[in-house]
Amino acid sequence: MILPSDDPFDAPDFNTVEYINTRFPAEQSLHHIDDVLEEMRLKIASTDDQIRTVVRSLTNVDQDGRASLLNAQEAIAELFTRFQDIKERAGESEQRVKEITRDIKQLDTAKRNLTTSITTLNHLQMLVEGVQKLQALKVRREYGEIATLLQGVMNVLEHLKCYKHIPQVADLAHQVEQIRGDLEKQILDDFHQAFHGPNARRFAPTKELAEACLVVSELDTKVKRTIIEDVVKTQLAEYEVLFAGGESDAWLTKVDLRRKWFLKTAVEFEKTLAAMFPPSWQVPARLALTFCDVTRSQLSRAMELRTQDIDVGTLLHAHKVMSELENLLVRKYTGFQPYDRTPRSSTSANPFLEDGLPNKTINTNPFMECETQGECPNSPFSGAVCRCFQPYLRVYIENVDKRLNDQIEKFANDMKIYKFEHIDAEESNVVPFCGELFTIYKNVLVEFLRLGPGESLCGLVEVLQKHLKEFCNKVVRAALPKVGANIPMPKDINMKELTAVLAQVQTLWREGDSPKLSDDDIRRVCSVLVSAEYCEEMTGRLEAKLKEKSSPSLVSTISLTQEQDLFHAVLAQCIALLVTHVESLCDPALASMTKVNWMVEQTGDQSPYVTAISQHIAASVPLVRHNLHTSRKYFTRFCDKLAAAILNKFVQQVYKCRPISGVGCEQLLLDCHALKAVMLQLPVVASQVQRDPPQTYTRMVGRGMARAELVLQVVMGEYTTHCELVDKFNRLLPDATIADFQKVLEMRGVKERASVLELYRQHTMGPSVDSPHRNPTVSSSGNQPLAAHHLIGQASSTASINSTSTPSPEHEMSKIARLERMLKSRRLIS
Repeated sequence: MILPSDDPFDAPDFNTVEYINTRFPAEQSLHHIDDVLEEMRLKIASTDDQIRTVVRSLTNVDQDGRASLLNAQEAIAELFTRFQDIKERAGESEQRVKEITRDIKQLDTAKRNLTTSITTLNHLQMLVEGVQKLQALKVRREYGEIATLLQGVMNVLEHLKCYKHIPQVADLAHQVEQIRGDLEKQILDDFHQAFHGPNARRFAPTKELAEACLVVSELDTKVKRTIIEDVVKTQLAEYEVLFAGGESDAWLTKVDLRRKWFLKTAVEFEKTLAAMFPPSWQVPARLALTFCDVTRSQLSRAMELRTQDIDVGTLLHAHKVMSELENLLVRKYTGFQPYDRTPRSSTSANPFLEDGLPNKTINTNPFMECETQGECPNSPFSGAVCRCFQPYLRVYIENVDKRLNDQIEKFANDMKIYKFEHIDAEESNVVPFCGELFTIYKNVLVEFLRLGPGESLCGLVEVLQKHLKEFCNKVVRAALPKVGANIPMPKDINMKELTAVLAQVQTLWREGDSPKLSDDDIRRVCSVLVSAEYCEEMTGRLEAKLKEKSSPSLVSTISLTQEQDLFHAVLAQCIALLVTHVESLCDPALASMTKVNWMVEQTGDQSPYVTAISQHIAASVPLVRHNLHTSRKYFTRFCDKLAAAILNKFVQQVYKCRPISGVGCEQLLLDCHALKAVMLQLPVVASQVQRDPPQTYTRMVGRGMARAELVLQVVMGEYTTHCELVDKFNRLLPDATIADFQKVLEMRGVKERASVLELYRQHTMGPSVDSPHRNPTVSSSGNQPLAAHHLIGQASSTASINSTSTPSPEHEMSKIARLERMLKSRRLIS
C-alpha cells in the first residue's frame, strides 16, 4: 500500500471470511444484506470509473514525453554554443595580458641588472678605498681601525669572489692578501719585541698589542697559535729551569712548591697580561694546560732517574697534591677544549663556588665511590699530571699487600680474645672486623682509582682475592669452636668439597663422646654465621664495583666467586654445627626407644623420650633464634635441617622397636603425632611473638613423619596371607627398599622371612612393577609423596577388610579410626 487508507479492502492481509463475519456477526443481522449488496455495487461502479479515467489519461503521456525530450536537446545545443563563445573570449583576453606584461618583465630584468651593477660597483669602490686605507693604517700601526676595516674588506671580497676572473678584482684581492701577510709579520715582530726585547722585563700590556690581537683574530689561525705558544713559553721559562729533572726541587716531595709557583704565576698573569688577549683565546687555560704537560714530563723524568727512591707515601702525597690541582683547574676552566673548539658555558659566574654543586647521594653500599663533584669527564685537565704515576702503581699494590697482611694478622690476634657477649633484639652480632676489612677495601679501591684507570685493576684484584681468603680462614673460620675449626678447608673449594667438609663436621660430632656446645659457643657460632653471610654479600658487591670501574676488556676476568664460596662454606659449616649440637642432645632420647617394652596391652600418654626431645628443643632453639634474628633465612634453613635430621633418626629408630604388638604400634603412632606437634612448633618454640611456621617447613615435617606412620600401619595390620602383607607394603610405601621390608618383617616377628622376601621380590620385579602405586625410580631416602595421608585412610579400610577377628562393635571401625579418636580426646591433634 502506497497511500495510507482506512478502507478494509486496502489492507494487505484482507480476509473475505473475516470481513463477512464482521459485517454479519449474527443470524439476525442478515436482514441488512440487501443494503450491504447495494453498497458493494456502488463501490464497484466507483472503482470502475476511477480505473477508466486513469487509463484514458495515460494515452497522452507518450506525446508529452517526446515533446520534453526535444526541448532538452534544443537547450543543450544552445548551452554548447555559449561555452564556445566564452572560450574564444578567454583566449583573446589571455593574449592581451601577455602583450601587456611582456614590457613589464623587460623592465623588471633591466631593474635587477642595474641594481646588481650598482651594488657591485659600490663593493668595488669600497674594496679600493679599503685597500688604500689598510696600507696607510698598516704603516701607522693603528690596529684598532685595521681590525674593523679588515673584517669589512674580507666581507666585501667574499661578495666579489665570483668576479675574480676580472683583472682589476684579481689585483685588488692580491693586494689584500699581501696586506694580510705584512700584518702577520709585523704583529709577530711586535710581540717578539715586547716579550724578548731589551725592555721585556719591564713590559706592561699596551693598547696597541691588545688591538693587534683583534687583528690576529681576522688572520690565519697559525698566527694566533704562534703568539699563544710564545707567551706561554715565556711565562713557564723560569718554571722549567727551577724544577728541571736534575734539580733538588724536582722530586715528588716538592710538588707543593710546583703548585704554589703555578698558582702565584697564574694569579699574576690574570691580573696583568690576560686582559690583553681576547677572552675567546682562553690564554690562562692554555697556560695551565701547558704547565700540566711540562710538570708531567718533568715528574716522569725524575721518577725514571730515581725509581729506587719511590715509596708509597711520597707517591700518594704527590698524587694527592696534583689531583687537587687538576680538580681546581677543571672547575675553573669548565668547558675549555684545546684546538679552538667551541667552549661550553659555565654554570656559575664564580668558577670556585661549590655551593651550587649537587648534593652527594647517600648509599649503604661501602663500595659506592663518591665521584668528584663538578668534574667534567672530557676535560683536558683530568689526569693531565697524574697520568705519570700510573707506571708506578706496583709500588702502591705492594704496599696494599703488606698493609692488608698486617691488618689481617691483627684481626686474627684480636679475634682470639674477642668476647661473643649477649646481644639485644635490635643489635647485630656481626663481628666488627668484617666491617673494618671492607671499609679498608673501599678506601684502597678509591685511592687506586685516583692513581690510575680501570685498565690496571688486575694486580689489585689479585691482592684483594688473596686477603679475602686469608681473612676467611684466619679470622672468620678460626673463630668457630675447635671441633669445627680443625677441619682442613680446601684452597679452591667447590660444591663437592664443601659437601665433604660438612660431612666431616657431622662425623667428628658423632665419634665418641662429642663435647656439647655451651651457650657461649652457640653465640660464637651464630655470630660467625651472620658474619660469613655479611662477608659473602659484601664480596658480591665488591665484585660488582670492580667490574664497574674496570675496562670492558677486563670485566670477564674479574671474579670473586671462589671467595664467596669460601664464606658460604663457613656459613654452611656453622649451620651443620648447630644442627649436630641439637641433634646430639636428642640422640639419647631417640636411642632409648629401643629399650622400651613395646609389647604393651594398652596405650598411655606420650612416651618419655618425646618429652625429653621437646625439652632439649625448647632449651636450645630459642638461643639460636635470638642470635640469628638478623638472618631469618639461615635460621629457617637451620630449622629445616634439624627437623629433617631428627625425623630421619626417628624413622630409623622405629624400625628397631621390636618386638612390638598392635597396641605398641598404637602407642608409637601416638608418639608420632606428639613428636610432629613438637617439630611443627620448633621454629617458634618459646617465642614471645606468636606466628605460624613457614608453609614449606610444615609440609616438610608432615612428609617426614608420614613415613613413620605408614611403617606402623603396615606393622600393625592383620593379614590372612603373606601376599596381603606384601601388597599393603607396596601400596603404602612405594619408594621403600627390600631392606626396609626386611625390617618390617623383623618388627612383626615373621619367622619365614626367606619365603616372604622371595615373595616380595616376585611382586617387585613382576607385573606389579607397572602398578601406578609404585615408583621404582624414587630413592629410599627421598621424601614421602604428599598423598601419604590419603594412603593412611586407604590403609585403614584395607586393615579392616583383611582383619580375621570376629566382627564386634569394637572392631567395626579400624584401629586407625580408634587411634585418631583417642588422640583428639587428648587434644594431641585437631
